Amino acid sequence: MKPRIRYFILAGLIVSFLLFSCKTTPKDTDLTTSLVDGAGAVQQELTGSADEVSLTALAEAAAKAKEARDLAEYVNGPVHYPNEWRLAEDRFQAAGKRGDPETKEDAFAGVAEYNAIKLAYDEIYKNSLDQFAKEQQDVLAKARGKAVEAGAEALVPDRLAIADSVAAKSKELSDAGDISGSVLAGKEARDRYQILETLALAQSKQQEANDYNFFSVDPDNYMLAAEAGNRAVDLYDEGDLAAAQAEATAALERFQQVIRNGWYETVEEKAAPAREWRTAAQEIRADVAVRSDFGAAETVYNEAHVALRADKYTEAMDLFEESGKLFEIAYENAMEKRKIAEEALRRTEQILAESEELGQYADDIIGGDE
Repeated sequence: MKPRIRYFILAGLIVSFLLFSCKTTPKDTDLTTSLVDGAGAVQQELTGSADEVSLTALAEAAAKAKEARDLAEYVNGPVHYPNEWRLAEDRFQAAGKRGDPETKEDAFAGVAEYNAIKLAYDEIYKNSLDQFAKEQQDVLAKARGKAVEAGAEALVPDRLAIADSVAAKSKELSDAGDISGSVLAGKEARDRYQILETLALAQSKQQEANDYNFFSVDPDNYMLAAEAGNRAVDLYDEGDLAAAQAEATAALERFQQVIRNGWYETVEEKAAPAREWRTAAQEIRADVAVRSDFGAAETVYNEAHVALRADKYTEAMDLFEESGKLFEIAYENAMEKRKIAEEALRRTEQILAESEELGQYADDIIGGDE
């Protein structure tokens, strides 16, 4: 097929697809009209290397597909329509692995693919709405419960009230028969609850760091965590929930790192003696001489490391201290056995020496008789 004919056919397909997409997603209208203005214009757009316009169109199409995917996932689309979800997922993952297009034709082919994927997710979302509307109040109740359990009611009551008002709006819309509006409001409420849960956890970790003066151990991470938390609150108030969640998560992770670094320094004080006694016991072969004693100490020592990796710091400290005492006992018992063995060896050598003297004496006597 001649290239010019191929371009016209591809252009026609893209125009038809984008016009259909405009009917189902009004927000796409401006983008498609700015990029498509008759078959001739499309043919020219498809000529040459990928440029900023075509790459921007591809990025926006990918973002819209991702947004549609998030909505479909929120309404339990993977559960309600597992086969359709798997097919859409396969296409979405494959589209993401294609890499940067080299030509405009490739870029707009990618746009068409992402638009088709978006429609697939939209269909899953639409078909899941009624069933999910019945489940949503439970979803919101659980999300709110987690936020309250984390401390949101005490730490950020005003912002919890905002999330509650959005959740109430979701129920009102559902009662009024606006299922789609209800689900969207419910998703916003759930996102707000999750942000508040994360923020409350971050603030509780900040308080823990303050209680133990861990700021002095890791001031850089502490300051970065505090700044991220403040940004999360501002973004929450502005309604930029995705960015707010990212900042809240960053704040929580950094405060957790501050606590880990602080506790590791504290636990180290208890672990150091245990390691010293363990090394001393190993040097005198306590693991062989008093196998059971050393084994008991080693078990507790390993449990201490498990607790430390699980961030159970006070438990780890107690276990390290206990293992240190057990290694000391193993060391002393091994030393006692060594002393007994050395004494037995000394006595054996003494007996052998006396036997040699006696033998020599006997030889001398016998030799003298001759």
